Amino acid sequence: MLNIQRVLFPTDFSDGSKRAFPQAAFLADWHDAELHILNVTGRHRHDYKETKKNFPISPDTLTEWLRRPAQSVEGTTWPDLEALPIEQSQIEASTPAESIVTYADDKNIDLVVMGTHGRRGVDRMLFGSVTEEVVRRAPCPVFTVRADADKTPGQAVRRVLVPIDFSDASESAVQHAKEIALTYGAEIDLLHVVEPPFYPSAYGIDTTTFPTQEVVDRVEKQLGDMAREEIGYEHVMVSATVGHPPSEILNYVDENEVDLVVIATHGRTGLERALLGSVTERVLRRSPAPAFVVKPTRKSLLPSAKTAATQET
Repeated sequence: MLNIQRVLFPTDFSDGSKRAFPQAAFLADWHDAELHILNVTGRHRHDYKETKKNFPISPDTLTEWLRRPAQSVEGTTWPDLEALPIEQSQIEASTPAESIVTYADDKNIDLVVMGTHGRRGVDRMLFGSVTEEVVRRAPCPVFTVRADADKTPGQAVRRVLVPIDFSDASESAVQHAKEIALTYGAEIDLLHVVEPPFYPSAYGIDTTTFPTQEVVDRVEKQLGDMAREEIGYEHVMVSATVGHPPSEILNYVDENEVDLVVIATHGRTGLERALLGSVTERVLRRSPAPAFVVKPTRKSLLPSAKTAATQET
């Protein structure tokens, strides 16, 4: 089980943030963790008076956000909000992302669960995304849910996808995915995308025959070895494909009914990130499935070796 003691759910009362609440409540309840609810507002916001009036959020409103259906699927459990330790805070500031990151740091938060508005194009370029900035700067993993997600994430994780690039970062994602899959009783898919090389025609190099099927087969074998060594149980599928990584990952999500993407970020910042972009951020913007972003250089939620040995015993 992941080591989660404090879950942070930032909300701006939008539909996007409400979509993330079931996941935040479920994970906090499952791990016997505190649930921190944070609203960042300010007099510059058009809904300032309304957010001040409606905070702290009432138990009835939180129950509504839980989106519990009238008839639950047999075998599923729902968080008991009355028994869940909930701490609510409201901050007045003009920089939501910075306030969320600071709160996560000050309160030693283990996991941030938040929605994304899914902005695209010029709007996203001009205004940026609070969620993307939190993903880049938070001291812990971040769980994101798109505003147009069509599933209640807290009860719909049956298949977990982990994109692999064979870096230390993706290996950390595999280890987190294993614990997440055990939490939900889900299966894991490991996917590697072989990106064809590009050379200017002036080089006189023919790349039409690369990568060969031999390369793809070799990659799948490596994925199989990783599945056996790092996960160690039979509910794992491995796949290698050729193409542009973000596009192929998103295609895989659509075609295989993936419920959750566990993906690592390498933590690029500044000019390097602006020029090269980030596979992780591109997947976050467009994935219809929630995403759990692992940050190997920041806080890990993996149980210590001692704790893991105790759990196995």
